[in-house]
Formats: sequence, structure tokens, C-alpha cells
Amino acid sequence: MRQKNQVELNLGTRAEGEARSAAAQEPEARTAKACLERPAVVGPSMEAVVERENLKKALAQVKRNKGAAGVDGMSVDGLPAYLKEHWPMIRAQLLEGTYKPQPVRRVEIPKASGGVRLLGIPTVVS
Repeated sequence: MRQKNQVELNLGTRAEGEARSAAAQEPEARTAKACLERPAVVGPSMEAVVERENLKKALAQVKRNKGAAGVDGMSVDGLPAYLKEHWPMIRAQLLEGTYKPQPVRRVEIPKASGGVRLLGIPTVVS
């Protein structure tokens, strides 16, 4: 006999195991498989990144910003000559996913209010 403050739980009396039937799992399996087949691409593809026009725009932007040399010491002005010789190899590495960038040069910029702001300067290439 149950008391007033007791709740009756229906735990089910069917002889069903924990695993659901294949039919019940099918939508989840399809969703999981679809997610694996569609990688999350948020930005432009690497093919678009290495397009000549995109690279020309990027170089112009760095020049406008008076970009400083990274840990490799290469200036933005020295880049065109370097790329004439090395671009095919760099492009292939970018497209294959084997390109390994060099460490970022850390610089402290003084703030007007005191203290410093950390700035990371990547290498132009290498």
C-alpha cells in the first residue's frame, strides 16, 4: 500500500533491453554519418586563399599597414623576389596541408594608459 507522499514509478514491464531497435536508431545514424561527410568549412577554401588576386590583395594590405619582419627577418619588400623562386613549393604545401608556419615574433607595444599590449608578428613566409 502506498502512502500519500510516495510516487509510483512506471519502469515498464516489457522485456526490452537497453539498446533500441535498429529502426529507432536509424535517423541518428544518418545524422551522424552526414555530419562526418560534411566537414565544417567556415571560411574560404585553401584554393581560394592561394589565388593570385587574393595574395596580391593581402600583400597590398600588409604594405599599407607598414608590416614588420617576423622571426625570419624577411621584409615585405623582399617578398616578391622570394616568391618568384619558392611559390610553387609553398602553394603545394598549403594545398596538401603540410605547410608548417614559423613561430610568431612577440612585441610589446606601450599603451597610452600605461602598461603594454602584446602584438604577434607572423613571418611573411618560410
